[in-house]
Amino acid sequence: MSAVEGRAVRQDGQRRERRIRETGRSRGIDIGAFEEFEDRAMRSVDIGGMEIGVCRWGDEIFVFRPTCPHEGAPLCSGFLQKRLSATLVDEEPTLEVGEDSPVVLCPWHRWEFDLRSGEAAWPGFKMRTYRATVEDGRVLVTMGRK
Repeated sequence: MSAVEGRAVRQDGQRRERRIRETGRSRGIDIGAFEEFEDRAMRSVDIGGMEIGVCRWGDEIFVFRPTCPHEGAPLCSGFLQKRLSATLVDEEPTLEVGEDSPVVLCPWHRWEFDLRSGEAAWPGFKMRTYRATVEDGRVLVTMGRK
């Protein structure tokens, strides 16, 4: 495995080494140990001057551009929740909870974005998402198209 060294600044201001790992399976920017990311929480990470949002949801990790495409709100200051959907069945409202469908709500207008696809509940808007994998306990992010 080869690595290219760089510097990154963590949200708490501490500097740490950043590595770009290349293996036979994947290539990505190492943003930290999987266990460093609190379950069902979001935080910002700086990688080479670019801020990304990171969310751990159980055994999954999601990486996204932390700016709302609607009016530029900081999404990591928003709310994280399970997807809620309501339907009418025989004129009775039914609420469904998507246990495995995390969404982030914009702190300014409560717009909802799916962390897997980036799709907004409101048609025509999409949050930018990035591919993230976990290898040897480390979170690797690929900044290209998902």
